[in-house]
Amino acid sequence: MNFSYVEFPFTVDANTFKPYFNASNVILPRQRDKSLLVSDGQRVTDKEGRQQQSNQPESLRHLALDAIIANWNDNPIFEELTRQEDRNYLLAHLGTQLPLTLLSERIRDNFFWRRCCQQRWKPHHHTNSLTQAQAWISIYMQRHLQEFIECMETCDYEQEQTQAELDICAAYVNQLEIKCLQPAADGRNDHIPLDFILSNLPELQTLRLTYATKTVGSNFCLGSNTLSQKDIITLSRGLSQCHELVTFCLHSTKLESYQLPFLARALDKGCHKLTSLSIIHCTIRDAGIKEFLSTCNKESFGTLEVLDLTDNRITSEGAYVLSRTIKGLSLRKLILRLNPIESDGIAAIFSLLQRMPVEALDISGCSICPSITKLFMQLLIQNKSLVNIDISNNELGEEFGKQLHKIIGFNKILQHLDLRNTGMSLELRTKIKEVLKSNRPKPKTYLKAILKK
Repeated sequence: MNFSYVEFPFTVDANTFKPYFNASNVILPRQRDKSLLVSDGQRVTDKEGRQQQSNQPESLRHLALDAIIANWNDNPIFEELTRQEDRNYLLAHLGTQLPLTLLSERIRDNFFWRRCCQQRWKPHHHTNSLTQAQAWISIYMQRHLQEFIECMETCDYEQEQTQAELDICAAYVNQLEIKCLQPAADGRNDHIPLDFILSNLPELQTLRLTYATKTVGSNFCLGSNTLSQKDIITLSRGLSQCHELVTFCLHSTKLESYQLPFLARALDKGCHKLTSLSIIHCTIRDAGIKEFLSTCNKESFGTLEVLDLTDNRITSEGAYVLSRTIKGLSLRKLILRLNPIESDGIAAIFSLLQRMPVEALDISGCSICPSITKLFMQLLIQNKSLVNIDISNNELGEEFGKQLHKIIGFNKILQHLDLRNTGMSLELRTKIKEVLKSNRPKPKTYLKAILKK
């Protein structure tokens, strides 16, 4: 029996293998089409998908490893395997449907958890904005907890069962996205209480949440995407315990004005590291803005850098209240798009920008008219921090564009100005864009980088 072959780890790409190894003495596990086809016909594939010599029986080592894998549920061995080749073999063939408690306690290998994710979900289900630069075990646990929360009916909620899931997942969950929640079937539209779940996620830094429902079942009723009085109390209680929370987004959920103070108080008093707050598509209106800001003082949200209030039916009155209240913040990004604040509201926001270091402003689709021309030109000349402005989808007209083209060269800070669907000709928009190119930092060439070193 010949034991001179090398077992190549399945975690390495086959293209990396080919330039350095001879296919005649290397065996690749058949994982994700990484096995090599050998033209001499001397290599066959066994029932486990491994390549082996046609005249060579299974080695004692592989028989022992197969026995370990078959009995791994009763005797979970991994660290006890001293050879890395044996560990690679186990990671390549160990089932991903084993109890999650055992897997999470024994195995932290990144490639194994990637295989778990790929076998359980389609690729696009675990590659989104919340999964960048994370270990695959964290991606798996976050997706698992998300499914657990989204699929649970209110009537089936049990704290003991929830605690069991949190004991497995909590240590790995720092980002969580809830895309839907099941409403109660009793007509009160209560959802599962989130206070217990959130208070048991000590590492949570990013939370994206909606109370909307995706499917219309037999229990559907109008208002199922709204927060009940019980919901806002449990959510606020949970948020007040999220002391590591940095980014919070509540979207596509209708909020009543009396609920906003609960939310503001919880975020202000409990989330001391909050830098990004998004309340979007929630129809809070001017009354909601007033109620939210009524609980704030000069020290509130001192760490906030991004404020997104997209599509909340805020008018000029709400914009005026907002401009008076948040002037003490150090915002870097302010998003008010799809709110009918009109030119009067924009005037209040422009006066606010003179006292804040905002770098990005989004006021697209805000029903702005050409009467704002003079104030906008003054803003471009006087402001020293704005780098990106989106004023698209507002009827500003050709004359606005001509005035803008005359003064845009005086601004040496602004780099991007979105003027699509503003009533300007393509030629004029192109000229303005060319002027702004000179404000952008020049890319360093390879030679300059070498000389600098």
